Amino acid sequence: MGEQIPGIPFKSTINKSDFTFDWNKYGKELEQSLFLNFHKQKTKNEDDEIKQKVFELQSKLKPEVPKLSDEFVEKVVRLAGKVKCKPEDLLAIMYHESGGWNPAITAKNKNGEILYGGLIQMNRQSLKIISTQYSDSLNLKSNISMEEYLKLSREKQLDYAEGYFILMKDSCNLEKKDALTAGETWGMLKSPRLTKAHNNKFLQKLSRHVDRIKMKIFKEEVHSIDVKN
Repeated sequence: MGEQIPGIPFKSTINKSDFTFDWNKYGKELEQSLFLNFHKQKTKNEDDEIKQKVFELQSKLKPEVPKLSDEFVEKVVRLAGKVKCKPEDLLAIMYHESGGWNPAITAKNKNGEILYGGLIQMNRQSLKIISTQYSDSLNLKSNISMEEYLKLSREKQLDYAEGYFILMKDSCNLEKKDALTAGETWGMLKSPRLTKAHNNKFLQKLSRHVDRIKMKIFKEEVHSIDVKN
């Protein structure tokens, strides 16, 4: 292509058709690339928010409570996101249920038989249902025994807790709620029947109890917010 002569307009010999974008050839690749970049950025933003929340929760825990790994707290935050509840509520509920986040704790009858065990005090029947129904999707050991379950770490027990909350949220007709109160979150453990019936007196009592527990474990008050149905 020669130089333009002064005073004479430059005339391109390239046709517009040479720049026609072939959507069938390149469009899907471009669309996929844009989608992947958007998804990566969204995932990065979500991960950054979760890490920030983990740091916030760790810094608020009182020094006298048992130390928690960042992995455990992160899994609690992610579980709370799936359940649509507050991670502060989950931490408080499990703290109370397990006597300080003790995954090996049990409740026994007078004959010494284990009735409930672990972070959320699951019974044998619930454990069997969860470990069978969610063995593939949550990578759980199918038909795990209570004795095996009690030997799991806090972090691993949370995978079983996730299955339980998913199942009970559906059973209690809470699956369409965008945000669960502390009472509803704990109610799925304490009494699914009353929670499903939306017994306000029962749920509000639980919410107040969760607030008292949070005052024990957090340096600052972290009040639960009751969300109206």
